[in-house]
Amino acid sequence: MRFRRRSSVLPRAPWPKGLERTEPLKGQLWTRSEKALKPPDVHWAWRALAAGVAVLETVLLGWLWFGPAFAVRTVEIRGAHHLSASQVAAAAGVSGGTVISIDGQTAQGHLLDQVWVRTATVQPELPGTVVIKVSEWEPIAAYHAGPSTKLFLMSSQAIILGPTPAGGGLVDIQGPAGKDPGVGERPLDPQLLTALVNMARVFPTLLGQDVAGFVFDSCGNLTLIAKRGWKVYFGRVLTPEEFATLRDKLTALKAIAGQVNYSSPDLLYVNVMNPAEPAAGFKSRQPAPASPAPSSTPTPNPCR
Repeated sequence: MRFRRRSSVLPRAPWPKGLERTEPLKGQLWTRSEKALKPPDVHWAWRALAAGVAVLETVLLGWLWFGPAFAVRTVEIRGAHHLSASQVAAAAGVSGGTVISIDGQTAQGHLLDQVWVRTATVQPELPGTVVIKVSEWEPIAAYHAGPSTKLFLMSSQAIILGPTPAGGGLVDIQGPAGKDPGVGERPLDPQLLTALVNMARVFPTLLGQDVAGFVFDSCGNLTLIAKRGWKVYFGRVLTPEEFATLRDKLTALKAIAGQVNYSSPDLLYVNVMNPAEPAAGFKSRQPAPASPAPSSTPTPNPCR
């Protein structure tokens, strides 16, 4: 005989707390839908909140970048002498805008493109100040092309800094005749310029004479002009090897100081192109100039 199990009509005891139901027991149905039992989807709320925060950050950044709170109000220029404060600020490109929008490295690069600027730093400071520190090139010579009276200041790197009305006690250097040099150009080798400046400084101690200037012609020949009017012919100085011979040639000038009176008004020149055999020329011993005979032969190259 088979017995049929009767389902209980008594209510079931509540499910113990702490135990999770994942599916109904056999013969038991959920009283709520599975969809209602799932936790609510709140991801959309977080996405909306994140988007709102991003928009707020963008607005805040734009306000800080372009707004008046950190606008550049003061530009402090330190170390500029030949350039005006407005020229330095304009070259750096820091006028207007805000301090947080200024790229110090880019502004520094703009300043270093200026021929007068040797070093530069650009430091933005909150809330609205930009401090610019520059050091400028000091002119050490006054250059002019040939007999031209228009002078140009020259840095230690032989770069033309700009025109000047007077040399102001700087070493005078006459280059080859031709057009005037442009600002930023280098008409002379920096190594040769250094040698000339040093020579002008030691000449009073070496020979008791002051230097009026130097002439560097189109063939590369160098001539020193003393303030008393006599000259020193050094010959060609176009290469580093030829620059190095200037020391020996100065030594030769010193060696014949006992034979040549460098203060004599009769002295015309001293030739030290060959430092082993220096020679002096005097006004009283110069032959009278002869009239040149006409000739159809071409003029020889003066640089040979």
